[in-house]
Amino acid sequence: MKLITACRLATLLGVFSLAHAASAAPIADQIWSGGPILTMDDTQPRVEAVAVQGKNILALGSMQDVEQYKGPETQLRDLAGRTLLPGFVDAHGHAFMIGLQAISANLLSAPDGKVNDMASLKATLKAWSDEHAAVQEQVGMILGFGYDNAQLAEQQHPTREDLDAVSTDVPVLIIHQSGHIGVMNSKALEAAGFTEHTPNPEGGIIRRLQGSQQPNGVLEEAAFFTALAKQFGHMTESQAEGLFEAGSKLLSQYGYTTGQEGRATSTIVPFMKSAAAAGRIPIDVVAYVDVMQDRDFIAKNASQTYVDGFRVGGAKLTIDGSPQGFTAYRDRPYYAPPEGYRADYHGYTAVTPDQVFDAIDWAFENNTQIITHANGEAASDLLLAAIKTAKASHPPKDRRAVLIHGQFLRKDQVATMDELDVFPSLFPMHTFYWGDWHRDRTVGPEDADNISPTGWVRERGMKFSSHHDAPVAFPDSMRVLSATVTRRTRSGDILGPHQRVDVNTALKAMTIWPAYQHFEEGQKGSLAPSKLADFVILSEDPTAIDPEALHQVEVTETVKGGKTIYRQGDENGEASPASTAAAGDVLGRVLSNWQRSDERNGVEGHRHGPDLLMPAMLQGLKSAQSDATL
Repeated sequence: MKLITACRLATLLGVFSLAHAASAAPIADQIWSGGPILTMDDTQPRVEAVAVQGKNILALGSMQDVEQYKGPETQLRDLAGRTLLPGFVDAHGHAFMIGLQAISANLLSAPDGKVNDMASLKATLKAWSDEHAAVQEQVGMILGFGYDNAQLAEQQHPTREDLDAVSTDVPVLIIHQSGHIGVMNSKALEAAGFTEHTPNPEGGIIRRLQGSQQPNGVLEEAAFFTALAKQFGHMTESQAEGLFEAGSKLLSQYGYTTGQEGRATSTIVPFMKSAAAAGRIPIDVVAYVDVMQDRDFIAKNASQTYVDGFRVGGAKLTIDGSPQGFTAYRDRPYYAPPEGYRADYHGYTAVTPDQVFDAIDWAFENNTQIITHANGEAASDLLLAAIKTAKASHPPKDRRAVLIHGQFLRKDQVATMDELDVFPSLFPMHTFYWGDWHRDRTVGPEDADNISPTGWVRERGMKFSSHHDAPVAFPDSMRVLSATVTRRTRSGDILGPHQRVDVNTALKAMTIWPAYQHFEEGQKGSLAPSKLADFVILSEDPTAIDPEALHQVEVTETVKGGKTIYRQGDENGEASPASTAAAGDVLGRVLSNWQRSDERNGVEGHRHGPDLLMPAMLQGLKSAQSDATL
């Protein structure tokens, strides 16, 4: 009898304890369920539900696991068959420079635009000038962005003569998709002070009329950026902040909850900080400041802590240029360079070897993360040699040096990166937009198969990230995913089948691995209790469909810290604190119209020029000095 009583008492006490525990359980603000939930956590790859409290994930697991956190005020968010993943982390892009699209004529070729020959290029510029008189007056020129000589019927760059047909009274400037080359009409060349007596600047080329020293309008690298600064140096503070706001909002539309400004300056950082402090930036943005521009600023401001959703992450070094523009620094001649190039032409550097070694050594000495743009094999050789030297000179530390792009990496260089603990941020998106061009012109069929060698990286068990390098390409996350998995070119060719990876690996390269790249894997990149409730919601489960259809999957909602910042069909989502029009200038309004146009789902080719366009554009900002501090 006593034993039965004791057992009943124990049972009652157990029931009481469970009831007490249940009543003490924290209450979720939201519970998401009703569709596939991919965690990017190998220990628990899929769950049925996720509970959110405040800005963080409270719990996840089966519905039974999560329902204990439901209270009377908990919002039940039904995915209705859609798929929830961790928010995408921008491995390399230019959140500020994406806004440049706002003030430019769209010069993309098909399928992303309508410029397929010289006639359509000129017609597009004239139409844009007629329709955007206010923008033209504001920037003082007719500006076009995204032409690609490789996609034009003539297979050549426009010249000053072509642009003079658009206007002889107003400066006309068009920017190549790579961002490393531009073309000016006679009026713009005159304003830039470029004549037959102007020598090529160091690190740049002024192309000349045949049989003459007169500029033909095509400017490469340093020559282009010098001219751009003279044309575009009067941007205002309001415009600068408006560009940043517009760029970050566009990123959120493609599911990015963390963006990157991959080549900032000490001049622009205060404006980015100001926009973030005003609540105008819906996502987190990490900026890397040009190591050749202001090292004291980097040392003083670099931090792993966000303030109002913004931080300076470290330093940026740019070694070479654009592969498709033949300005990447190779270890061998280009396959079929343009007419007039020497047979041994292999590109060139934007900095000297001494500058590369000095910049890397400075970063290691100051324990500052440095990300480095290196496309050609010789550029990567320079970087890896500098890192090897710096590692031998400084005490071991987790610095996570990053190689950006690495499109022409050799297999032995991948092994060296593994040995030196260099993180690869690769560019397989490039295989779709430029794969055919690389196969036929820049590197040839054999080397083209190994562009952005994700397969080699995974053979060694290395992490990598996959990026879009916007602004010239819209930061279309699904195009990034598709290219990383399929490596199909525009013509339908598969560029390097052995370099393809599976969908889950490609998703990790957009979530948990770039979070690691940014030292943020403890808070972002996968779904786990206490991590930020940063989500992207897709129209379909990308792991359950034909990989050839990945580019058709749509981002239907983006959630940052538990708050919807973008919903398909709703320009401002639930939470945009400032409308695009409130940016205070015409730039935001133009971008809003651009984003809603038929071209908004297109992806323009990649570019590296944003690394260098920014300082040229912002040279005229008068109120921010290089010694500005956060």
